[in-house]
Amino acid sequence: MRFKYIFFALIIFAAYACKDESGESSIDDFFLNYEITEIAVTSDIPVGAILYNPAGSLQNEEIWTRLTEERIESQGHVGPFVQPVLGQYGLNVDTTGALALQQTIDWGLEARIDFFILPVVREERTRIYPRNIFSEDSAFINLFQMKNDTLPAIELKEMKFALMTDMYGFCSNLNNGTLIETVMPATVYLDTYTEDVRDSVIISRVDQLYAYFVRLSDYFSDPNYYHINGRPVVIMRDPQQLYAQNPAAVYQGIRDAVKQHSGKDIYLIAQQQAWTPPARFTYFFLQGKVDAITMRNMCNVGGGNWDRTYFLPQMINENFKYNREYIRTNFGIDFVPSVSPSYNYYPLSATAYNEPQVPKNPDEFRKYCNVAKMNLGQTPLVIVDAFNNWETDSAIEPTVEGVGNGYGNRYLHLIREQFKK
Repeated sequence: MRFKYIFFALIIFAAYACKDESGESSIDDFFLNYEITEIAVTSDIPVGAILYNPAGSLQNEEIWTRLTEERIESQGHVGPFVQPVLGQYGLNVDTTGALALQQTIDWGLEARIDFFILPVVREERTRIYPRNIFSEDSAFINLFQMKNDTLPAIELKEMKFALMTDMYGFCSNLNNGTLIETVMPATVYLDTYTEDVRDSVIISRVDQLYAYFVRLSDYFSDPNYYHINGRPVVIMRDPQQLYAQNPAAVYQGIRDAVKQHSGKDIYLIAQQQAWTPPARFTYFFLQGKVDAITMRNMCNVGGGNWDRTYFLPQMINENFKYNREYIRTNFGIDFVPSVSPSYNYYPLSATAYNEPQVPKNPDEFRKYCNVAKMNLGQTPLVIVDAFNNWETDSAIEPTVEGVGNGYGNRYLHLIREQFKK
């Protein structure tokens, strides 16, 4: 709320400060009133895209209805009015899911996306390595790796993948008074039984964190795992939840554990919440010295922040510029710009008809892409958030053209046009 008032204060200040010779205010002098120009691509820019499993959303009839129903604002129907080509699908580990995954990969190749960031891999807290991630998550990775012999084979071709952590779930028992180094140790169970008594061991939460990343590192040897300069990439979702007394030591412990287990130096990208000031996370992943920081969907302007919908490409640009410079100058951390096509909370929640929306618009999307190109890090990379997050209409995945506001494969082609030579 405070930032909203600051923004309006700047507007008022600009209105008084930007006057022509007659004393009248001029919008031409407003500090956000500039054009986002097209930046030519001289060499291919690597692109990763976040992949969701939409089974829990698209197969929910209420969400599907709000996504696909005709947009009638007077009746509170403010959904995107599109129909995904794949219908009410899920990327489940079955024949239907395998076929949908193959189509998704083919579309990614059409857009010349370099790698998919797979759905978050969750920790199985009560189990010890190597069974310390959810079996459903490992089964999906196996499907993507073409290691499931009972389902239609997936043809990755040149498509690669990277993993994303679920730090929100992992850190659910942590807060600023309960740090990972001081929280009570956990009881985890082995795969052995003696007279119907399950064997268990006691392990610290820090050691569970290291074991979690060690389990992820088992996938780094896959030839299709995405690397940056020889280093396997892992994206940390909700890294602000990792409350630590000594974040530098905790993150170094992650790196050491992965190195000892896999022989590789991990490349950690922290996904920062949209529209947040970087200094807020000084005692989290900034002191933890991750390798790079990216931003969550910047088209999610936040509840009630209608002001952000005006000059949105310019506001994203100013936010990215500040974040990139701050983390580089103060912590030596790189920046990975994100790009999103749209945001609409209404499919997920029927009560969101008064929330700010950022609808799909090809011309605006080109501007978002050019903002990303204007703010590339020292190691160029762009992350698309997301490929198929339908519950908030944050998707570049094709829709049925000619049905409602359907746009076909347009956004796949825009990604290719904007980031590939």
